[in-house]
Amino acid sequence: LSTPSSPPLSLSPPLLSLSPPPPPPLSLSLHPLLSLDDTFGWQSLGQELRINDATADLTTFQQHGNRALASKDMRKSHDRGMSHSDESRLSNLLRRASREEDRDRRLATVRQLREFITHSDNKVALVKQLDTILSTLNDILNESSKLLSELRQEAAVCLGLLCTALSYETERIFKWMFVKFSSSTRDEVRLLYLVAAYRALEAAGERKAFSPVMQLVMSSLQSILENLDTPELLCQSVRCILQVARCYPHVFSTNFRDTVDILVGWHIDHTQKQSLTQQVSGWLQSLEQFWVADLTFSTTLLGQFLEDMEAYAEDLGHVGSGEAVDEDIPPPTVSLPKLAALLRVFSTVVRCIGQRFNPIRGPPITQAYVSDVLNRVLACVSTAKQVLFSEPVLTAGNECVCVLLVSLEPSAPLTDAVITYGLDQLDACRACGPEYSLAVLSLITLIVDQINTKLPAWFVEKLLAPTSQLLELRFNRDREVAALGVYQSVLSLKNIPILEAAYKLVLGEMACALSSLLAPLGLSPTPGTPSPTPPPFPGIQHPVFAPLTLTPERAEFTLIFNLSALTTIGNTKNSLIGVCWITTHTHTHTHTHTLFWLKYRELTRRGMLHNTHTALPSATPSNMTEL
Repeated sequence: LSTPSSPPLSLSPPLLSLSPPPPPPLSLSLHPLLSLDDTFGWQSLGQELRINDATADLTTFQQHGNRALASKDMRKSHDRGMSHSDESRLSNLLRRASREEDRDRRLATVRQLREFITHSDNKVALVKQLDTILSTLNDILNESSKLLSELRQEAAVCLGLLCTALSYETERIFKWMFVKFSSSTRDEVRLLYLVAAYRALEAAGERKAFSPVMQLVMSSLQSILENLDTPELLCQSVRCILQVARCYPHVFSTNFRDTVDILVGWHIDHTQKQSLTQQVSGWLQSLEQFWVADLTFSTTLLGQFLEDMEAYAEDLGHVGSGEAVDEDIPPPTVSLPKLAALLRVFSTVVRCIGQRFNPIRGPPITQAYVSDVLNRVLACVSTAKQVLFSEPVLTAGNECVCVLLVSLEPSAPLTDAVITYGLDQLDACRACGPEYSLAVLSLITLIVDQINTKLPAWFVEKLLAPTSQLLELRFNRDREVAALGVYQSVLSLKNIPILEAAYKLVLGEMACALSSLLAPLGLSPTPGTPSPTPPPFPGIQHPVFAPLTLTPERAEFTLIFNLSALTTIGNTKNSLIGVCWITTHTHTHTHTHTLFWLKYRELTRRGMLHNTHTALPSATPSNMTEL
């Protein structure tokens, strides 16, 4: 040891040392806190043990750590191998999907790519090559060959599944799809992008992970909907929107009114095919929960339709009056199709509101509101009919009356107007086709069911009279079942006086039919001719049918038709047919003669009887088995 001011001291070792030689000095770098004495080897046994133990533990720890690091490196190497394998397989699939010339092998490759995308272990490889995947699928979607339609559809499915497989890349992929849709000039390619979007939404379902991006998706779909001009693109875009409405109603609700405005525009476009109009109507009705939630908007829309209907009816009234027509007033060829379209969309919106469109549920739908709306609709249709007969207007008007009649109370003052309207429409069937006739028969059935016990007797007398078009419609096979439905509704009435009047008319027509069939056999006088003997059916003849004579074909059909109606009603629970005022004698009398005629017909067919009526028709009502 030395100091700056003194020469270094010299320490010589002792001549004799009885103690063992000191241990080698410890490194100060390992133990910086050792005292000066420790430096020269004067340390305790405990210190030596502690130092030696620490050194041993450190060596052991380092050995275990090295093994752990080696194991970790092996796992990383394995993962890198697996990742490299997945990436290589994906690259191979993408390359083959782009370059394969054989159509079937190329389609099989794209389907393998689809399976690769849906496998959850392949997400890392998908993310790394996302740009390449999108580019490859985009190239396939833009293929021009019509022979590759199935391949392109499969590529669209792959794109949609990719969007949901990589949930953290969903927004990016959706944006990419919508940009490609906007930039594309080919409708068939744009349609495929919408197919991909629908598959993505369908696969996403209601998963919360996709909620943040749904507002972006809905806004983009709304923008697309507003600029479409083909029914094919319309159908696919609406499918996407309805999927959002089902799974994310809180997102769609903010776009409900805008979506309805566009769809209503397509609905009232009378130049579109009827099938598309019906499809649009179904889409609107599927959004019932939103119509009910926004009832103010719904009733306001109905009011706008009514005002437009009345405006076109007024224009038609000016034309029908013969007065000078202003140049601004459209001709009937323009007004009538638009009036029919407004009637159809009005019916659709009423159905969209569903059970909520009922006075029982309270304001704003009240009995006064329903009566006022129905009265205005009846006035519009009647005005149009007076000017020019238009089957589309009458068909749409009948449909509209039906949807409103369901919410009308039977005792409402407007019931007489509805009954008169129904009979007028039935009379118009003389000049109309099957579609209109079926709509009228449905209207008549609904009138009977809804007004029921409040029906006046004159309605039944006109409905079942010999001059009624209902009796004529029965002979057409397309309308036979619907006509039978009217008979069954009338014979199911709970008003005994009205039911008795209807039953007597039905029996009177059956007596007329039986007389017409038995007259050639000499068993009955010809209807309308004097006879010294009393008529064979004095208890069931009706004065309105007594002078009539039916051909054998019509007589047989009428007999079987009426028996079918009576048999069905007689077997119905709680039916009034069979109560005490319908005598057993009358029923038995009719039944006996009916069986006689059926036996006569069978004998005639077998050739056991010889008469002029050997070629009776074999066609019978479709529900004859009920007998």
